[in-house]
Amino acid sequence: MEGETEVVLEDRTRCDIVTPTHAIEVDFANKWTEAIGQSLSYGLNLNLKPAIVLIMEEENDERHFIRINTIIDHYQLNIEVFPIRMFKGEGLKK
Repeated sequence: MEGETEVVLEDRTRCDIVTPTHAIEVDFANKWTEAIGQSLSYGLNLNLKPAIVLIMEEENDERHFIRINTIIDHYQLNIEVFPIRMFKGEGLKK
């Protein structure tokens, strides 16, 4: 399972990225609420730490990054968030 991408689980959901330690949901910033639930579900089903790669296309998307971290902190969720700020050139091959 090491480094596999898009792993299909028994419940037919698809985890975007699975590493030896993390079950990772990859989504755009405006889907931050869905990403929380999906990452928790994948983490539970795979017995791995849930994580989210949050893709921000515009500077205004930072508000979603703030919201997701506020919810995670408030409810003490064990979710790691990896931001990709495309508006700053992150995540692009140069």
